[in-house]
Amino acid sequence: MRVGRLPAAVALGSLFNPLNSSMIAVALVDIEAEFRVGLAVVTWLAAGFYLVAILAPPLMGVLADRFGARRVFCAGLVAMAVTGVLAALAPSYPVLLAVRLLQAFGSCATMPAGMAILARPGAEAPVADGEGRPPPRVIAMISMVLAASAAVGPVLSGFLVSLWGWRAIFLVNVPLAAVALVVALRWLPEVRGGGRRRALLPRLRPGLLATCGQFALANVVFYLAFFAVPLWAQRSAGVPAHLAGLLVLPMAALGIVATPLAVALAARAGLRAVLVLGAALLVCGSCVMLAVGPLGLMLTVASLLGVASAFSQFGLNSLVFVHADGRDTGVAVGVFQASRYVGAGAAASLVGVLFAGPGLEGGGWTMAVVSAVVLVGGVLLPVRRPAPAAGGEDRSGP
Repeated sequence: MRVGRLPAAVALGSLFNPLNSSMIAVALVDIEAEFRVGLAVVTWLAAGFYLVAILAPPLMGVLADRFGARRVFCAGLVAMAVTGVLAALAPSYPVLLAVRLLQAFGSCATMPAGMAILARPGAEAPVADGEGRPPPRVIAMISMVLAASAAVGPVLSGFLVSLWGWRAIFLVNVPLAAVALVVALRWLPEVRGGGRRRALLPRLRPGLLATCGQFALANVVFYLAFFAVPLWAQRSAGVPAHLAGLLVLPMAALGIVATPLAVALAARAGLRAVLVLGAALLVCGSCVMLAVGPLGLMLTVASLLGVASAFSQFGLNSLVFVHADGRDTGVAVGVFQASRYVGAGAAASLVGVLFAGPGLEGGGWTMAVVSAVVLVGGVLLPVRRPAPAAGGEDRSGP
């Protein structure tokens, strides 16, 4: 088995969570019109997904660590295919919402399970080093896929909604999940879990919790923009759905381009520089949001936040493996993934309030304040593993 196949299989399976969390943004207007439920109610398709995604990843990580990561990974893909069909056939809004919550459980299984496989050193999964840390290129690859799939979601959703209606954004999961399942069954190795004797809730290190808190705040800003851009474009600027989704395309493109730059900066100046620069760009993008009116400024916001997201995603993803116990990688990654949706859920619940009017000032000020807090966190966040009590060498890197 070639090493490169493992990250590729994990990346393919892990794209469902960010993809489905963002595709819904462009479809909300059409779903609201069909079921006549109002903006505040229809946004629960996003907020409810995020609330489940706060609880599900740590649970899936525990299951992967105890009973086998490959099993949990493949079960998540099967769930994505099944819920894709059920959501596309939903006859009413309550049914659609219920299926959407089940979809969140399936999409949350692949990331913690996949990273648990990658973090296992040895012959079964020869990717990680002896301490269970995948190399930067592997973390960068996963980060690029996550950032790009989240940003591509509204673009893909815009075209699907324009061509076949909102139900297509759920049905598209079926062929994607089928391909990912075949790849997973062929390329992912069996990694034995720790069994039923493992602690149900392992203790998490303070550095890991701080990393997750920083990631949650960064995602408040990122997802506020994610929902605000297409909603503002459709409701205030009269932009059709397929073009509204294109306004966030710079987030995808620059998220891919900027991640190798983040890797290079980390190698030269350390993770601290990556975190601080990413937070500074987040502040800049939020401030530009205050002046949005012309579509060109909205593209500037998307560009700045795309680069900021790439730097933050790579830097904080790397810190997970600095502060996590290698035996509990699945649950550590699960908590980290959940922190994304603590921020995303907060953002989704605020969209209806902050962006109820035609302008973006209320949301822009909120984004700017949260971004400033992220910048302070980037300066203070620990970027090295604490030295062992017996006085061992700290090999976690800068």
